[in-house]
Amino acid sequence: MAIAFATPADARRHKVVRHSGRAVASSPTDPSKDAALIIDGTTGKVLYARNHLQERHPASLTKMMTLYLLFDAMKRGQVNLNTTIPISAHAAAQKPTNLHLRNGDQITVDIAIKALVIRSANDVAAAVAEYLGGTEGHFAELMTAKARALGMRNTFYHNASGLPDDLQITTAEDLSVLARHLAYDFPQYYHYFATPSFSFRGVEYPTHDNLIGRYRGADGIKTGYTGASGFNLVSSVVRDNAHIIGVVMGGRTAVKRDREMMRLLDLAFNAARNDNKLVARAQVPWQVALNTAPNPALANSGSYIALPGGPSEGDDEDTAERRADAEEIDDTRPTPPPPSLPKPQGKSPVVAALALPKAPIPTPAPSQPRTIPTTTQRPSTVAMLPPAPRPNPSPIPSAAPRTQVASAAPKPAMRPVILGEGDVGDSGSLRQTLGLHDWTIQIGAFADLNLARAQLAAYAEKAMDVLGQAQRIVVPFQSVDGHTLYRARFGPFAEREARQICARLTERGQTCFAAISSR
Repeated sequence: MAIAFATPADARRHKVVRHSGRAVASSPTDPSKDAALIIDGTTGKVLYARNHLQERHPASLTKMMTLYLLFDAMKRGQVNLNTTIPISAHAAAQKPTNLHLRNGDQITVDIAIKALVIRSANDVAAAVAEYLGGTEGHFAELMTAKARALGMRNTFYHNASGLPDDLQITTAEDLSVLARHLAYDFPQYYHYFATPSFSFRGVEYPTHDNLIGRYRGADGIKTGYTGASGFNLVSSVVRDNAHIIGVVMGGRTAVKRDREMMRLLDLAFNAARNDNKLVARAQVPWQVALNTAPNPALANSGSYIALPGGPSEGDDEDTAERRADAEEIDDTRPTPPPPSLPKPQGKSPVVAALALPKAPIPTPAPSQPRTIPTTTQRPSTVAMLPPAPRPNPSPIPSAAPRTQVASAAPKPAMRPVILGEGDVGDSGSLRQTLGLHDWTIQIGAFADLNLARAQLAAYAEKAMDVLGQAQRIVVPFQSVDGHTLYRARFGPFAEREARQICARLTERGQTCFAAISSR
């Protein structure tokens, strides 16, 4: 199928309209940060591309390469899941999102992987970098060197987390290359990307990837956000032995980014159903490695998953729009030219092996050549997917009735407060803008840790439409008679938000009260 330019609907995607007396961008992405790419995961063949060769900031998508080097060290036998990683003062000082680790703490590699994938913890990223590379700066050099070995021609790393750095750049094309390598080079570890949550020191951390459990066949990869990057997402989806990888960058909000990703993935899978030669069909190796899908709920058969309570995008349209406005960060800093790659010095025995190139993953067959233009005047948008009518964007609707079953692409649940998908670091002012404080909603105190967790899970199932993906927090404390009890809470929230949500839940007969998290 020949390359065709984007449809008129895509060409008009950045139109600005007037709404309620103010300008509202109709597109899901910021034009200055926008990029999108859909590829056949098995062969790498491009199905759709938009600004895929333009330099962009990766934000926490950086952690994909941090994980790649960690998986590489595990595969070589240099570390294992039980290896402990020390936390230095430098790592502990990394800005949120983090695990609140302190200088002198230790975590296992297993927890580190979950923290990077699910929590997108910046303190853990720095700790892994120091453990494998001696210093985070040297590890960043190794990351860039590995990017070149994998064929990522336009990616430069300067830290291991994705915290704001003008010189940390990538492209949607390079990210798709990295996503394929993560999946096909390390199928034995790939199941981590489908993990919906993990618990650490009494706190339950849900994944930032809203497609997990909500979009049929989604099994990872990673989210990311900074003011300079917008909301980014790399997704892997497997249906009926067809593997498709998507990249969307520059989203105005997490919800709009997720919608755009699902729209493009829907187009790809619909086209694949109509043309059985469009994408390759083969069982993916990470499912073979586990002898089953990593998460049975994400198996290829069946329809879209309808989670308990159903997905929602916020309490109401006004609340959703207000939060979306708060998330749109104005960042007009120019992107500098790519820096030259410095030569690593003083490599440790572990990192010397990490810098070696790996065997390439499968490349496109001659009958399925890559369709990325190679001329100097490259179009910013190409597509192999058939044109499809695109509905006019509209404001985020209010949540659907809880009894409704999703029959089309479901909308991911919106968190009560979105801090930026795991790598807010240059925006202490963002916390003030959103009115964030350390407030929680407490549902009770229990004599047993497991009982507290079970009560949180049951409560969340009934209140998902209000709580979204708020963290589940268990806080131990001493009672007056000397026994250890466990407070079960959801958070964090701004004070006003915590009180409003609790009042709404109380009206429905669910007991709770707002409390400062430090109490």
